[in-house]
Amino acid sequence: MANRSGHPPGPYFSIDLHLHTNRGSSDSNLSPADLVERAGEIGIGAVCITEHDNMWEPRDMDLLANESGVVFLRGMEVTTDMGHIGVFGLDRYIGGIYKLSELRKVVETAGGIMVANHPFRYRLDPRFSFINPDGEPIDPTRPDRAAKLKIFELVDAIEVLNGACSEDENLFALRVARHLGMPEVAGSDSHSVSSVGCVSTLLDAPVHDERGLIEAIRAGRCRAGRGLLNSALAPFELPD
Repeated sequence: MANRSGHPPGPYFSIDLHLHTNRGSSDSNLSPADLVERAGEIGIGAVCITEHDNMWEPRDMDLLANESGVVFLRGMEVTTDMGHIGVFGLDRYIGGIYKLSELRKVVETAGGIMVANHPFRYRLDPRFSFINPDGEPIDPTRPDRAAKLKIFELVDAIEVLNGACSEDENLFALRVARHLGMPEVAGSDSHSVSSVGCVSTLLDAPVHDERGLIEAIRAGRCRAGRGLLNSALAPFELPD
């Protein structure tokens, strides 16, 4: 049964903070129509559409919300020289923001926030060192060393739970975020209908627009969680 209230039952307001549709991301096969249907079915509170290096128009987002009863929020995943960055608070892509330092300036001026998306994808495995900017894997036993990476000086939050990352990558991101004391968020990184909402950001209260989302994350009123799809929503925590 679809949840038409826009707020799932339980103590958390759940948001899928990171996904892509085939309208704005060439590597996605998730259609907006399927996204609308799926969001209503799973009873998620809000969905952020974060296309690669481009954004939807506000009026088009409003149409999705009207169709589904779920809050739809605008964001963007910016490809930068230090990795993929989830951005909220901008109106459009601006030339030059592929440099993370420049993106930081632009986002600050706009009053937005930046999230380090999947910061350790492929970076813990020596077999993938050739695709890493530093050419070496990160020591998975030393989150304190990884916390010194420049990217974490320039973002506001860390995506510690990504639906397309391995458990080891996600747990390491969580350890780094805890070491730094930074806000922890989650996103499915969905490119297909089945994975929408497989992980989600948990807020302590509902939000209805991008500004509310920005303020909640900036204040650290957020956690990463999973289990929405099997009615067992719970925070993502380090193992005992």
